Amino acid sequence: MQPGNRILARAPAFRGAAVINRGRSALARAGLALGVLAAAAAGTVLAGAGPAGAAAASTTALRPLAFTPSGHNFGPVTVGRTAQQKFTLKNNSSTATSRLTVGLAGSARFSITADTCAGIRLQPGKTCTVTVRFAPTATGAVTGTLKAAGTSRAATASLAGTGGGYLYWSNYQNGTINRANLDGTGVTTLVSGQNYPVAMAVDSSHIYWADYFGGHTVSEANLNGTGVTTLVSGANYAVGVAVDSSHVYWSYAIDPSGQNNSGTINEVPLAGGTATTLLSGQNPEQLAVDGSHIYFVNYNTGTIDEANLDGTGVTTLVSGQTDPLAVAVDSSHIYWANYNGTINSAPLTGGTATTLVTGQSDPDAVAVYGGRLYWANLGNGTIDEANLNGTGVTTLASGQAGPQGLAISPS
Repeated sequence: MQPGNRILARAPAFRGAAVINRGRSALARAGLALGVLAAAAAGTVLAGAGPAGAAAASTTALRPLAFTPSGHNFGPVTVGRTAQQKFTLKNNSSTATSRLTVGLAGSARFSITADTCAGIRLQPGKTCTVTVRFAPTATGAVTGTLKAAGTSRAATASLAGTGGGYLYWSNYQNGTINRANLDGTGVTTLVSGQNYPVAMAVDSSHIYWADYFGGHTVSEANLNGTGVTTLVSGANYAVGVAVDSSHVYWSYAIDPSGQNNSGTINEVPLAGGTATTLLSGQNPEQLAVDGSHIYFVNYNTGTIDEANLDGTGVTTLVSGQTDPLAVAVDSSHIYWANYNGTINSAPLTGGTATTLVTGQSDPDAVAVYGGRLYWANLGNGTIDEANLNGTGVTTLASGQAGPQGLAISPS
């Protein structure tokens, strides 16, 4: 069955699209570890993560007293939850230290939960450990420093973390745009009165969604749901939306009546201006973007594809899928939901596709954030999460009226 017919024939259970976005910061696909939005929010590049961390680690042995790791970003941690990191302090010199003092500077959201270093004379070549906990009490990025010192010797480790994070999703059955904390608490309706909202995106200041019926629009609002504005309107069936630092992107599903621009991927500047068709002849559902590419699913061919941001260089990353509907991307992998009940991944550089989660109820939205996977189950009305390897599946929100779009922001 052609997707247009599929959509119209199953209107109450329309298999829509969902989107994860990179916010207004255009993040380059290569060179970012997924913290992605959390690292952007923290604005801190820590030694111990990525190439800079490797360089710092290589010089650790030259310091008389040094922590390993020399810095840690706890990433996004939901308010009310905690995360811990153990630091190992080593005496690299040929003489013992004086009695050590250990402490923290910076945000009070960091605390020491275990310490075998304070008050000891650390012998040459020996180690001790300090465990630091991050427990955010409010949204936003914070930093701190772990310190250990003896007479004429000292060591520090940099700390960073982001408190909060929000899930946004659309419910097509009651026409609402909703928000909750990352742990699923505090569910709030931000926008109502929409006509079949089926996709979501978010950046640092706005939420975006596509209405499949009712003007076939792409709209935006402030993060609190105020200031609803129509960005795009037309006669086609908008099913996917994504955003980067300069443009909003959206897809039109194949329309069986043959209206213009069906089966296309399009863009319009965030500042306003002329809409441009980037790709045609597709059968797209959901979209995602990063700093260099657009990613989209083609329902009828069962493929996950990418293209440059100007629409050139279309490449198939994954083929042979069954009813792919939703796609998300981080610095190393692409993730997608198949309507047959699976959540999947594959390396961006090519390689074998892996099924991460099975037995889901018509999943039709997927997002990746802070080292976790999130998805919406249209069939049973839940929002779920898991580790990136598919373990630890947890239901965050239930009783939703046809969730079909999903996006995440750090604040």
